[in-house]
Amino acid sequence: MGAAGVSGNPPRWAYRQVREQATSHVQVKVTRVDSPAMTPGECETTGEVVRVFRDRSDELRLGTLAFSVSCMRPGDRIVVGGTLWTDHDRLKQARYLEAFLNRVERRYQIALWQSRIIEAPTDSPVIAITPPS
Repeated sequence: MGAAGVSGNPPRWAYRQVREQATSHVQVKVTRVDSPAMTPGECETTGEVVRVFRDRSDELRLGTLAFSVSCMRPGDRIVVGGTLWTDHDRLKQARYLEAFLNRVERRYQIALWQSRIIEAPTDSPVIAITPPS
């Protein structure tokens, strides 16, 4: 999932289920990443939607949106839990992300940390709904 560290993983079926149920599945050109005061934490990420694989809300359009990506740096102390952490420095340098999103109170959220740094937009999803066995 592009995660640098995993602690207390939810069962594998939970990730598949959240990908199946997410409102949107998109690829985004990263235009800005604002680091938290301390990591691990939430990197506020802004980008331009360049591919929409699914949008059940019929509200998502090509254009700018913002969301948080759980990020960490090497050596950070990680609290036990299910967070899939993205490497802070890789995220700061990322050009594109693919993500499953839900809209919560006028803001997009990544569904159960289901995002991945990608090199460029693709015609088909990089993150499969159903992971290979």
